[in-house]
Parts: sequence; C-alpha cells; structure tokens
Amino acid sequence: MGSESLFTKCKTCGKYISKSAKSCPQCGANQKKLGIIHCIGILFLGPIIIGIINASDNKNSPSESTAKAPNPQIKNQSLGSLMPESQLRFIGAVTEYVSGFKAAKNELQQSAMRDQRKEKILSTLGSYSVSSWVGTINQLAANSEGKAILSVRISPDIEIKTWNNELSDKASKTLIEKGTPVFSTLFNLSSGQRVKFSGSFFPSETDFIQETSITIDGSMRDPEFLFKFKSVTPIN
Repeated sequence: MGSESLFTKCKTCGKYISKSAKSCPQCGANQKKLGIIHCIGILFLGPIIIGIINASDNKNSPSESTAKAPNPQIKNQSLGSLMPESQLRFIGAVTEYVSGFKAAKNELQQSAMRDQRKEKILSTLGSYSVSSWVGTINQLAANSEGKAILSVRISPDIEIKTWNNELSDKASKTLIEKGTPVFSTLFNLSSGQRVKFSGSFFPSETDFIQETSITIDGSMRDPEFLFKFKSVTPIN
C-alpha cells in the first residue's frame, strides 16, 4: 500500500503512473496540475477578459438608443399634439386633395382640384398671418451674402419656407437677415430640430397663399408655401 501511494491513474488512459511524472509514459497526456500562481492569475484575469469580450459585443451590437430609434411617424404624432387648431385645419385642407389629385384622369380635373383646394385654404386660414405653429427644420443654410435660408416641414408632405436665392427674394424679402432675433436663434439650431414659429404667408391668385413649386404636380403632392418668419424658437 505504501508503494501504491507513489502511483496514480492517468486521467486520460487510466494506466498507473508515478505521481511525480509530468506526462503519462503510455499516452503522453500532461499530468501537471496548475500551480497556485497560475490559479491566482486565472482568477484575476478571468473577469477582465470577460469584460473585454462583453464590451466588444456591446460595441458591435446596436445600442439601445439605436435599436429603439424613434419612428418618424410617431415623432410626427407627438409633434401633432403641440399643433394649434388653425395649423391642424390647414394641414387637413391641403392634404384632403392629395388623393383626389392623384386619381384625376386629366389636367382639367387636376386644375379643378387645385381651385377647390384654394377655396378650402381660404376658408380655413381666413388671413395670411399665423402664430405658434410647430414643425421640424428641413433645411437651414445661408446664401452668398450670409442670410439664412429656412424651410420647416409641418407634415410629411407640406413645407413652409423662405426663398433660397436673392433674385427670387427681391420682392418678398423672406431671407433672414443677420443681426435679427430670428437669425440669432437659428444660429444655434440644425436640421431635424423641432421649432415653434410665427409669421405670414404671401397672397396668391392661384392657391390663396403663394406656393413655389414649378409644376402643378409638385404644388398638389408636395407643396412648398412661401413664408416670412417673424419668430422661431426651439422645442426641446
């Protein structure tokens, strides 16, 4: 029995070998146990390695904010809850004729549809000035003279904007001058920013308020109404 204590079974092949053997002479399997220093090293480094792996996985996988990025439609709905009644009626009046225009059989019907929309906008707005409307900045730029060009989208299909060039703007003066309160506010904003704004439209024989699209199709499907911004404030 005393001599048997000098031997142990190989963990791989089961043959008896010397306890001092570093490897099994039968199968060559390593028999050395980890020393205490190795054990401490594993205990110490293990959590660090796991942490690095988890960090890598989190970096490669979409973050929670990215995975749950707000749906544009949901964002528009939340913005809609901030819209005054006059703005909601205006959006309804404009979008009411989009589907009818798409279904029109010819340009005569399309023209009649535009006339009907004009009357609807007239009865809805009643005047050219609006106050505390809300929307999302679609474009914020500067012309060659440093004046601000601004367009605000108030629905997926409706845009309210200044002219984007000095020549077109000679009469209406919609471009926003440096040094004005509106310019100072816009200086710290960017596209995608939700804003509250006030100002006025321009008269038009065709649409009651001036629309800047070149074609009737653009005017009815994705209208861009010319606007003089009197105030713009960000919505957080």
